Amino acid sequence: MKKCLALDIGGSKLIVALVDESGNVLCQEKTAFSPRPTQEEVLEKILSSVARLPMAGEAAACGATIPGLADPEKGLWVYAPYSGIGDFPIAQLLGERLGLDVYIENDVNACALAEQRWGVCREMRDYLWITVSNGVGGALVLNGQLYAGAGGNAGEIGHLTVESGGPLCPCGKRGCLEACAAGPGIARRYRQAAGLPEGDPIDAAQIAARARAGEAEALAVWRKTGNYLGRAIAAATNLLNLQAAIIGGGVSLSFDLLQEGIAQVYGQEVFATANAGMPILQTGLGYEAGLRGAAALAFQGLEHQNA
Repeated sequence: MKKCLALDIGGSKLIVALVDESGNVLCQEKTAFSPRPTQEEVLEKILSSVARLPMAGEAAACGATIPGLADPEKGLWVYAPYSGIGDFPIAQLLGERLGLDVYIENDVNACALAEQRWGVCREMRDYLWITVSNGVGGALVLNGQLYAGAGGNAGEIGHLTVESGGPLCPCGKRGCLEACAAGPGIARRYRQAAGLPEGDPIDAAQIAARARAGEAEALAVWRKTGNYLGRAIAAATNLLNLQAAIIGGGVSLSFDLLQEGIAQVYGQEVFATANAGMPILQTGLGYEAGLRGAAALAFQGLEHQNA
C-alpha cells in the first residue's frame, strides 16, 4: 500500500505525518512555530520533523496544506495572514530537499478533497466544506472538482453577513459569519451573557463543557452560533443547490450543541422545495482533517501522474 508525507502547516504549529492510501495516519511529529515564522523557519522545521518521522523514506509523494492563499499550479505559498510569508516557492524548495513531488493547496480546499476521498462525501459531487475554529473558511466542490472562482478565492463563506451591524470582522466588515460564529466570537458572546470581564480567557471548548453541564447561558450561546451557521448555509444552498454542507474545524467538535440552532434557521431561510433533504453533517475526517487533506493532495497528484 502506498504512503505519502502529509504536512499540516498551521498558523502556530506544524504536524508532519505518514498517511496510507486508506487515510490512516501511521505516525506523526508535531512542533510549534515562533509567533511570526519566516520562510526559513518553516522550511527548517518541516525538514527536521520529516527527519525524525519513522518510515518517512517510504513516502511516494508529499502534500502540504497552507494557511492563507496558495497557488497550487506554481507551488507558491502566496500569502500568510499571520506572518510576512509571501510568494514562497515552498513546493520547489521542499521537493529539492526531500526528493519527492510536492503538492500544495489552501488548507480548507484540501480538507474538502479529503472528505470526498475518505469522509462523508464519497458519493457526492456538489458540496460545501466549512471550517470553524479561530476563523471561518470554506471550500466548494462542484461537479466533483474544487471550484476556485475567477481569482482563486471562491468559498469564503466566513464573510457572508449573518447579522446586520454586528461585530467587527478582521476583514473590516461588520456582522460576518467569522466575527459571529468563530471561536473568538463564541467567547465574546458568552462573556457578555455571563457577565465576565472582557479579558477573561474562557474559550469555546470550556463554554461547550458548561453547555453540556446544562448551563443556560452557554446553551444559548451555542444555539445562536448554530443560527448563524444555518443562515450562511441556507444562503449558499439557495445559490448552489448543494448535496450537502460539511462542518469541520475545532468548533465542529461541539457539533451536537450546534445542530438544533443550525436546523432552526436553515429551515426558515432555505428554499426547501428546491433543496429538499440536504444534510448538514459533521466532517468524517476527525481531528486529523488537515493531515488527511494534505495526504489527499499527494495521492491525487500521484493519480494524475499515472493517468
